Amino acid sequence: MRISKQVQIFFTGKITILGLIASLAFALVNCNQPENTTSQFDLQKAKTEIASRLRAYEDAMAKGDKIAFGNLYAEDAEIFHDGRPSTIGRQNIVKNFEGWVSDSVRGAFTTTGLWGNENLLVEQGAGYFAHATGKWKSTGKYLLVWKKVNGEWQIFRDTWFSDPKDEVNK
Repeated sequence: MRISKQVQIFFTGKITILGLIASLAFALVNCNQPENTTSQFDLQKAKTEIASRLRAYEDAMAKGDKIAFGNLYAEDAEIFHDGRPSTIGRQNIVKNFEGWVSDSVRGAFTTTGLWGNENLLVEQGAGYFAHATGKWKSTGKYLLVWKKVNGEWQIFRDTWFSDPKDEVNK
């Protein structure tokens, strides 16, 4: 079957117009979509960063450096204590730390689990607090919530669960 030249031109024109309309609609729909600029969260990098922050925590304790210690905590941080009120805010946490300095408290901590995203991380760990003389004070487990503040991980929430056999720091 042979199609006349007029019918070919008619259909070719219609197909071309439909193709242009479809292309324009596709372009308009896509230009209104936000560009996907989010990158994949790198949990391994976060683990390395948290390990470094824990070493800074231990170093601040060993040196009795309340400024370095305080800077590990977010301004709105909170430490939950067993059997007594929470310590709220960086300034109060630093005041609490001053008592540790006078007691020559040291510590070491190991991350056993880390979960989260680019804004918040939950760290599970184990460790100990002890007098500088080596006298044990407390071994236990902890949960920390880390918050990204100005590109740096800071402790947002802090908990410590002493092992039952240890003397608890009161």
